[in-house]
Amino acid sequence: MEDVPVERLMSTDLTTIERGADAADAAKRMRDTGVGSILVVEPDGTLAGLITATDFVALVRDNDPKDRTAVEAFMTTDVVTVGRDDTVAELAEPTAHGYTHLPVTDGDGRPVGMVSTTDLTAYLSRVG
Repeated sequence: MEDVPVERLMSTDLTTIERGADAADAAKRMRDTGVGSILVVEPDGTLAGLITATDFVALVRDNDPKDRTAVEAFMTTDVVTVGRDDTVAELAEPTAHGYTHLPVTDGDGRPVGMVSTTDLTAYLSRVG
């Protein structure tokens, strides 16, 4: 079970927004798609950052929620990523450190999937 590749549990229906977009647009896109995180990408599609619902709580606490803050002002830029061939066992360390959303990237740094602790829990409940 621990050698199962991430590719088998990741979501491939990604919610993304380009760097330079504003927080209101990112929040609307997350709300409309029902996801807990959104990937911020460069114009060439490479991963620039990650925004989670928790990031929005901090933004609203620290700013006027109707302002036009750019996503880069509050996105996580030191994003921990995994590869599609990484295994479930390799997810243990980042999830133990509190990471709940791990983008899956290809060799060029472009997101190809997302694996969350919810995906991991669902998978483990099916096989366990």
